[in-house]
Amino acid sequence: MDYTALYNQYRKLIEDDFIPFWSAYADDEYGGILNCLTNDGSKMLSDQKFTWSQGRWLWVVSVASRLCRDGLLPGLDGKMLDKWMESTYSFIREHAFMDDWKCCYLLSRKGEQLIDPVSGLYDASIYADCFVLIGISEYIRTTGKKDECHIADKLAESIISRIESGNYHTEPYPVPEGYRVHGVPMILINTIDEYAVMKGEMGESAERAVSYGMKCLDSILDDLYDSDRNLIREHASTDERRGKYLLDRHINPGHTIEDVWFWIEFLSHFGALGGRLERIEKIAKSVFRLGWDDEHGGLLRFVDMDGKRPVGEVTGSRYESLILDTWDMKLWWPHSEVLYTYPLLYSLTGDKEFEEIYRKGAEYAFSVFPDKEHGEWIQIRMRDGKPEEKVVALPVKDPFHILRDFLKVLELSYQMKEAGNA
Repeated sequence: MDYTALYNQYRKLIEDDFIPFWSAYADDEYGGILNCLTNDGSKMLSDQKFTWSQGRWLWVVSVASRLCRDGLLPGLDGKMLDKWMESTYSFIREHAFMDDWKCCYLLSRKGEQLIDPVSGLYDASIYADCFVLIGISEYIRTTGKKDECHIADKLAESIISRIESGNYHTEPYPVPEGYRVHGVPMILINTIDEYAVMKGEMGESAERAVSYGMKCLDSILDDLYDSDRNLIREHASTDERRGKYLLDRHINPGHTIEDVWFWIEFLSHFGALGGRLERIEKIAKSVFRLGWDDEHGGLLRFVDMDGKRPVGEVTGSRYESLILDTWDMKLWWPHSEVLYTYPLLYSLTGDKEFEEIYRKGAEYAFSVFPDKEHGEWIQIRMRDGKPEEKVVALPVKDPFHILRDFLKVLELSYQMKEAGNA
């Protein structure tokens, strides 16, 4: 794998396309990002702010600032990145938190806390809390502001305590009754990793959080692991329904591919990758093969555990409607996750199949998603690759997945290049 070429490619994308695109939506007046946009970014639909997106944006600009400072992104304006970072952190710190260190799901542009119209709740999603913690952790890591650690500590404890007690919500993906889901332990692995790495760099311990992260990882790689197919199930019931119902049978390829690098980074940081890597490699290969659309190319959003269209009896849950309505769509985020996960696996193993998967995924992604008129990517596509103006999670255009993966590929390729693997 040519890491010099990768570094140059992703540096150019970040400096010349993605950061300039999102600079138009950074809210210089109140802080944070304005991203309730149409899929192509040509029209703003609302000036409301989902806390989920504000935490994600804080992570993006904090990492970009750090890499700019370290010389990996010399074409960016470091002072502007720092301005966005500080104003986004201030917006979150002043407006996102409720009592008991819960995060409000939806805010006005100025920061007033709003009720989510779908769920009727202020604290509609633990995912929002996790993305805020991810953003704050990277902010502290980048700025070195150890005095802000108490904010991250309070939020981390609140998140873990609520998950342990079962007292939380998961909009826009409510958990169907009687099921455990992949998404909750998955997001906790990445959230705890970001938090614990930051704590270590600040000279502080995060032992309880790391232990809980290991428990979450075990629950996925053991309890949700289908050893016959080398796949991770998105939903798992505890009774005889397994294999009969749509929820038990469907696979989310993008989720698993994203989680692969969560597992690798968490286990690498906390000294336990060796014993798990073989299983992770098998899963990464199996899920790509299963999810790839041989007819049109790209990854399908949902597939049956035996391939193609999801099948099985339905119980009437909202999540089942999402599966059936959007299973064959081509979404931006699974394809951006391919761009980081497989170079990372190749860097660890030298397995040529991972390089081939990367090239296959990259060829599709860069031929289908880029928006040549407005910049960035048209993030939602139909199965045949045509643009689709449709809400698939939050009613936003998301600044996170693509830029996160581009930044991570940039950092990985730079490290490999510097180590003599160019």
